[in-house]
Amino acid sequence: MSGPRLNRVPLEGGDVPALLARLPTAPGVAQVLGPEGQSLLIGRPANVRRWVAAQLGAGKAPKKGMRPPTNLAPITGAVAYVAASSPFAQRLAFERVMALHVPLSKRRDLKPPVYIHLDPGARFPRLTVRPSAALATSREHLFGPIRSRQAAQAAIEGLHKLFPLRPCDYAFEPATDLALGLGCVFAQVGTCAAPCLVRVSEDAYRNLAARAAAALGSREGRPPELAALVPPWAGAVAGARGLIADRTKDAIEIYPVVEGAVVEEEMTTTSADGASAAIAGLRWTAPSEPRDDMPWLVPWLHGKRTGVYVDVAAGETPDRTAARLFHG
Repeated sequence: MSGPRLNRVPLEGGDVPALLARLPTAPGVAQVLGPEGQSLLIGRPANVRRWVAAQLGAGKAPKKGMRPPTNLAPITGAVAYVAASSPFAQRLAFERVMALHVPLSKRRDLKPPVYIHLDPGARFPRLTVRPSAALATSREHLFGPIRSRQAAQAAIEGLHKLFPLRPCDYAFEPATDLALGLGCVFAQVGTCAAPCLVRVSEDAYRNLAARAAAALGSREGRPPELAALVPPWAGAVAGARGLIADRTKDAIEIYPVVEGAVVEEEMTTTSADGASAAIAGLRWTAPSEPRDDMPWLVPWLHGKRTGVYVDVAAGETPDRTAARLFHG
């Protein structure tokens, strides 16, 4: 994966003030590099110059009782940076740079989301929680992203109340006198359709699962009970498309999201009045290098942010998408 193109400013002769004078005071992403170009520190400050000054021992004196940042100037060879045009552009650039230097498994600030799996074509479909690693095998029959396993399990329990699918993982051959089913509390109280006891035909049970998958996969029109448990951006993973919009100083940036990957290569800048035309001109092309941005995009979606995200349903008109993007 290639990151954003960073501007590189060498620290010549230990002259920190001269280096700082070449840095912007705008928000962005900055990286302190060692003598041989190795990464020492990466940040996404609100003020690139001020942040670098603090790392190189030239910042404001810390408050009484507070420990100052370690002075990296003696081991710094250069500083690389890129200014950000919008808050989302800053987060995106930071994640791209971090991905080049820090494996996801080492990121203590990120926890990969999980997904709900439901295959209505299986003989006796059931809802299960799958980790992000399942995306590498197949995106079919996966729904999400869901922030945590606990949240996914709560969504599954909500689905069970609407659609009495089996919660068990047993393999069985249906029979009206099956001991496994007769001893099951879910079958006794009627919270499971009990295909094991032939209380419902296999076709009818699969139709029930198909209805559950439709409710889970649709990002609009979910039953209220389910809408409270599943975030609005979670739905069928296969073929999922969305848009992120964030404001710059003078315009609006629009980023396509294809199956969980932000495609900044297709980013377009527009005004609110020209949004429909800009959306109509987007190419929904997956990135040339497969990537999964959901581990950092989900916390962004849940957190405080200035940008807006909307899913884009198949066949939806650009006018409709633009209206949802800017007017909800």
